[in-house]
Order: sequence, then structure tokens, then C-alpha cells
Amino acid sequence: MAAPRGTSKNAGISWRTVAPAPMILLQGSEELLASRAFELVRAALRASGEIELTRFEAAAYERGELLLASSPSLFSETKLVEVRGLATMNEDFLNDALTYAKSPAPDVTLIMHHGGGVRGKKLLDALKAAGAVVVDCQPLKKDAEKIDFVSQEFRAAKRKLSAEGARALVAALGNDLSELGAACSQLLQDTTGIVDQDVVDKYYGGRVEATGFKVADAALAGRADIALSTLRHALATGTDPVPIVASLAMKLRQVAKVAGVRKSSGQLASELGMPPWQVQQAQEQARHWNPDDLARCIRLVAEADAQVKGASRDPEYAVERAVTQISLAARR
Repeated sequence: MAAPRGTSKNAGISWRTVAPAPMILLQGSEELLASRAFELVRAALRASGEIELTRFEAAAYERGELLLASSPSLFSETKLVEVRGLATMNEDFLNDALTYAKSPAPDVTLIMHHGGGVRGKKLLDALKAAGAVVVDCQPLKKDAEKIDFVSQEFRAAKRKLSAEGARALVAALGNDLSELGAACSQLLQDTTGIVDQDVVDKYYGGRVEATGFKVADAALAGRADIALSTLRHALATGTDPVPIVASLAMKLRQVAKVAGVRKSSGQLASELGMPPWQVQQAQEQARHWNPDDLARCIRLVAEADAQVKGASRDPEYAVERAVTQISLAARR
């Protein structure tokens, strides 16, 4: 059975909504999103019947291969042609693909990934002009985008991930989307029911990023016992003090940005370039602080930063002192 066809000129649709079409262009350097898009199209075609799959690397392509791969099948199978590495395509692929774009073959889905750069712009323009479906595979840079990503991973699996759990997961693994996706898969397989912050901490709480933010959040809320116990456990298990001090500094700066400002989290998020949830958290923490103590603790953390980077013979004492002073200041 032939796959559903389409000639939409949509620019930058979500990879989650991609469906078989005569030509599909995955554009962006995030390999995980491109891989997911390839998988979704492949799965959709296989659900409709047998397919004939051909894969190319655009840099190693040989002239005429695209024409051969898209020629009619003897067994009337739907054809799927996957091409990776358009950013390093050779001249043979460029010329054949330009010709193909003028007259796509029937009952063929051609899906290609361009990771970025100027190479192949002529082909990209031709594909878009010919009505190729363009799929956004750009990296997710903002925490809000990553939180949305993990939330949708759980939603797609018909599971519940709490807001706190999503934030904790991004704090622990947000630097690498592949790791973030793998963590979602592990939690979905290994757990049942709602996945909240406690569950995430059980699996990934030992990560440097998660530990640093957990120490900072407890300290800024005046919860010295939790902040110090978390810090001491992290240091005892080999965590470097430097990223923990960096987390303290970042959280204090966020509180300083929102303290005393009478605007909504949405307005401040736009002005400050922070996700709304992060602004809300900073606004809640700001209630524990007065301007003088906040300024003093920012200076204290700057001193601790220098000490943990070599100015002190005891960097662990320096970070523990900073956490203690911040926790005490937040209580007043």
C-alpha cells in the first residue's frame, strides 16, 4: 500500500509530527531529533505494508544511485530512501538530488538530513521550492525547551512526569539531549506511576549538575541541614566543589535579578531571557532575602569561587562556609 502523500510547504514542523511525504528535509544539528524523525517515518511506512529501504551517506554517494533506488519496484513495495550527511555531500549527490527534486518519483519517500553549514544551500533552496516538508532538528538550548521535551516523552508513553521531576531531570542531564532522551526511556522502563523529583533523584541525583542545584536551592531557602548534608555527601563521593559554587552563584544572581521587581514571571522571563518556571522559583526564593544580605552573599560566593579554583588550600571548607553563610542569611 502506498504511503500517505503530501506536498506541504510547512517550514520547520516538529519532528514529532513528521509523516511520510515525497520529500522530507530534516534541518538542524541535533542528531537525536533527526534520528527520531527517521524512525517515525520508517515506522509509519512499515505500518502500511512492506517497504524497500535504501540508505546513503551523501559524502560517499555515487552517481546514479538515487535514480536506481527510486525506480519502480517489481513487487509494488513502497520505497523509503534515507540520506544522511547533506552538510558534507559530494558533487554527484548534489547534481542527482537537484534533478530528482524537479520530478520526485511516485510511491517513494525521500528523507534527508542536513546538519548545518553553507554546503548544499542550493539544494536546500531547491527542495523547499519543490514543496519538501522541512522538519526542525535544531538543538534545544533553553531549559524550557528541554523541560517540554522530557514532558512530551512521558506524555507520548501515557505516563505522568511531575513539574519538579522534569526540572530535576533537566538539571541533571540537560547538557546532552541524547542522555536526556535515554534517561526518559530508562525511567519509563524501570518505574511505574508518577515520576517525581524523588524518583529522578534516586536515579540521577548524583550528577554534578543536579547536586549543585539541589545544594543551592536548599541554601537559598534557608534549609541549612538539607544543603549541608547534600553538599557533604557530594564532596565525600568525589564531586568537585567548582560546579557547586557555580550553581550557588547562578541562583543568587537569579534572585538578585527578580528581587523587588513587581512584574509577572512571564514579563520578567522575556526581559531576562529566563524560563518562566525559573523566574517563579527565583521570586519565591527572593522572599527569604533582603538586599544587604543578598549583596553580601554574592561577594561571599565570588570569594569562594576564587578559593575553590586554587586560592585556598582547603576548597571543600570554602564551599561549606559559603553554603552555611547563605543558609543563615536566608533565615533572617
